[in-house]
Amino acid sequence: MAYVVIGADRLGNINALLEEKLDGELIHVSGRKKKDQNYSLPQLVKGVIVFTDYINHNLAKRVKADAKKRNVPIVFAKRSVSHLECTLEQMMVCQQEGCDRPCTRNRSFHATV
Repeated sequence: MAYVVIGADRLGNINALLEEKLDGELIHVSGRKKKDQNYSLPQLVKGVIVFTDYINHNLAKRVKADAKKRNVPIVFAKRSVSHLECTLEQMMVCQQEGCDRPCTRNRSFHATV
């Protein structure tokens, strides 16, 4: 199973954090290319990470609806290591406990579990 990362042209050092924290394949979609605008989530996906400062709004809405319909956790984060780390920690807690509350340190977290 894989995690889908949407947004940002390049992940840079965020890629190392994602590989460390997540157990599965990473699928990166920049979300800004014309071919990415009709992207739909793969069948077997463990979670979705959306970088809010590097994505088309229509794509973000479509991916959020798709994740919610399939009951897949989705998080929205800024493209920074510290912000993403808090978001990933909360996503892991929610996957284990089945909760949907926002992280108290990160107001942009949303999960559909």
